[in-house]
Amino acid sequence: MSGPVNGNGTKPSAVKRLRTMSHQALVALGARTHDRAFTGPLYVQVGVVNSCNYRCTFCWDQPSFVPKHAPYTDKISEEYYTQHPEIDRNKAHMDYDMFTGMVDDLHAMGTRKMKFIGRGESFLHKRFMEMVAYAKARDFIISITTNGALIKDAEARRLVELGVDEMYISVNAGTAKTYNRIHMNTPPEAFGNVKRTIGMITAAKREMGSHRPFINVSFVIQNDNYFEMEDMVRTAHEVGAEKAHFIGISTYEGTKFLALNEEQKEDMPRCLERAVTLADQYGIQTNAEYFLSRARGYKGTKDVYANVPCYIGWFFSIILADGTVNPCCECLRALGTLKTHRFKEVWFGEAYRRFRAENTMLPFSEKEIPGCRCHDCGFALHNLAMHRVLHPISSRQIKQTTYGFDDLKRFTSATH
Repeated sequence: MSGPVNGNGTKPSAVKRLRTMSHQALVALGARTHDRAFTGPLYVQVGVVNSCNYRCTFCWDQPSFVPKHAPYTDKISEEYYTQHPEIDRNKAHMDYDMFTGMVDDLHAMGTRKMKFIGRGESFLHKRFMEMVAYAKARDFIISITTNGALIKDAEARRLVELGVDEMYISVNAGTAKTYNRIHMNTPPEAFGNVKRTIGMITAAKREMGSHRPFINVSFVIQNDNYFEMEDMVRTAHEVGAEKAHFIGISTYEGTKFLALNEEQKEDMPRCLERAVTLADQYGIQTNAEYFLSRARGYKGTKDVYANVPCYIGWFFSIILADGTVNPCCECLRALGTLKTHRFKEVWFGEAYRRFRAENTMLPFSEKEIPGCRCHDCGFALHNLAMHRVLHPISSRQIKQTTYGFDDLKRFTSATH
């Protein structure tokens, strides 16, 4: 039986494996309690910039069609949108000292994985590459999500030199025409420029003999691009990416016109099948099976949380550019701020304890957690997998709801 493998194709040292197992055990121990945490999260999502250089038709963080308070509809969310009415929110750029203090706290708490993805485009931050270097120097696994448009030639090479582990580069189209339509107000050459940038990163990898970063070219699938899925795979191949990553659009008030209609839903699997066939020919990975299962049978996640608690308060956290700490992507509830407290103080603080306690009682409540979208949760599979580990006997009694347990091992072992 082979062990885990690093992004560069080598196995981690025994010391690192032991440290990881110890951290995971402490996370699990905390999750067996009502509200306590004994260590840091398994990983965090960090947004170092709130503004973005793009206006994508599907994006609620940088809405082109500004809703009142979509996709959330409760009081907490309404207050958030009232306080941040600008189209790019409050244009915050994270203070460098705030970032390094947060990294130091996370390192001391055992956390070793960080995803740079937030409200905006990370490469707008003048010190972003310094931030990446600081985290990598402290042995963090680093993932970066970006539209790729602002990556300079020298930075493309530097990302490889630093050993960034993975990148999700949002392309969302298979042709220049569709790219310009989805990424509004971009110049005609934008699609070609992004392809060139990705190609520079993959060329640097080959030159240095590195397997890192693992390149995912990602595509949000909506009604004006689903028929280009084959072209999307072709694009991923042309730039030397390892994976074409498909994401189903989440619509909100103002963007529902982007959803696939019934006829398009019938046609989409055929487009996907052709794309997968081409990907197999090219030797490119896809997440087609998971994407299609959600597109066909997704009914929301309300039934999941009628059976299992939410464990997000033990294994994950989000830190926004202004220092706000949120519990997850589906929740606008602020649990603290790094403007006034260290991350470890927020994580072990009273607000987080109350949040964990509420999540523990979720199966016994008819209401969602205030400020959260528990009915449409992107972490449902994580929570099902966590529950299966923590409560193996009771998990067998849980009926198949939105997802089956057969999918869990494949899901939790895959990059998503």
